[in-house]
Amino acid sequence: MKNQFSDNISLVLSVLFFMGLEFLTVTWSFYWYYFGLIVFLVIVGTLLTQREDVKARGPHVMILPLSYIGSVFLFHLYVSQGLLQQAFIVLATLGFYFLVARGIEWAFPTWNWFFTSVTFFLFTAGAYGLRFHLQFPLWAVILLVGVITFLLSYHVLVRAELPTSASVFWSFLLALIMSEFLGGFAFLPISYLVVSGSLFVLFYVAIHLLQRHLYKELSRRFAMEYMIFGLVAISIILLTARWSVV
Repeated sequence: MKNQFSDNISLVLSVLFFMGLEFLTVTWSFYWYYFGLIVFLVIVGTLLTQREDVKARGPHVMILPLSYIGSVFLFHLYVSQGLLQQAFIVLATLGFYFLVARGIEWAFPTWNWFFTSVTFFLFTAGAYGLRFHLQFPLWAVILLVGVITFLLSYHVLVRAELPTSASVFWSFLLALIMSEFLGGFAFLPISYLVVSGSLFVLFYVAIHLLQRHLYKELSRRFAMEYMIFGLVAISIILLTARWSVV
């Protein structure tokens, strides 16, 4: 009965989530009021549906769903109109439904990594897109990417049952590393998707190496394999990217 009720609420929230994305496809100014109301209802509804998880596990369980909401709406601003845009809206809505309706069952461990990875990529692409398309200040973009890196890293590391201070320290360190790399990528004439893809690879490799280290499972072979994978993946991304002056 509880799961059925949660599924029904999640379905309603998903419909609102879908409507919010659709409202972003129109340009009439008064639609922004409806969009703002929908986003408010989605966030409040998500908080209410996850309240039992918050009581049982702590406030950190809200990091992923709220970050996902923000990253999807931010990235949606740059999706080309037409069939591709509608496909993105449908897939993003399905992802939101499963994340909210099955917050515990679906989020650990494989689905946790899937949604964390998707959220990181979409948010970093959307944040750097603000600079790429709207000449947003670089320091503000770096701050946004640093914040999302810290939050998602903390969300992942807190599952290792570390002391809070240790989780905060390692999350801050990863946020600092990602911010430094973003500052370097900003001087390259490459698009926001290339920058986001490169940062995603770095985040993926760094968080996996750190998790292995914290669980005392990190070996030299594993570290070398992941570092080589990261180097090859970023090299492919940069070599196949279209370089042009922004």
